Amino acid sequence: MRFIENEILERIGFDFYCDIANNIVKARAEMGWTQKKLAEQSGIKPHRLVGIENVKIRIDLDDLEKLSKVLNRSVDWLLDAELEGGGKECLYLVWSDSSPCLKLYQRATSKRMAFMIYDRKFKECHVAYSSGRERHFVQLVGVPVSTAEIQKKFKKRVTDDLPIEPD
Repeated sequence: MRFIENEILERIGFDFYCDIANNIVKARAEMGWTQKKLAEQSGIKPHRLVGIENVKIRIDLDDLEKLSKVLNRSVDWLLDAELEGGGKECLYLVWSDSSPCLKLYQRATSKRMAFMIYDRKFKECHVAYSSGRERHFVQLVGVPVSTAEIQKKFKKRVTDDLPIEPD
């Protein structure tokens, strides 16, 4: 992983959940399923699915994974995620607008997935956000480095015993 200087932030708020809801509805419609059928197939309670599709409640990564399986779509597609680093795992900083001093590093393939993993951690810690209007920010800070990139920057190793010299 190598540091990347990047000031571009993804803001996670209401629009983020609207994008996900639209993609769920689109995939469900393409399969010709009702909300009830999708709820049965995915194991998500019908009232919860209605809340997710109507953007009344936050969807979590567990529900996204269930939906992606039965809708034959990737979680990234449902998230409308832009894969960075060629789809390889990158390093992101994620934080909320109410706690900008608590920035957490997260490995993921996209900013949106980084937020969903961050959100899962909050759920596992049994804590809630400050309010229903809580907004989050995600910033790319590290990208994968290939073997070829490293080999291009350094001389070839000819022995396993590398010398050490005093300063």
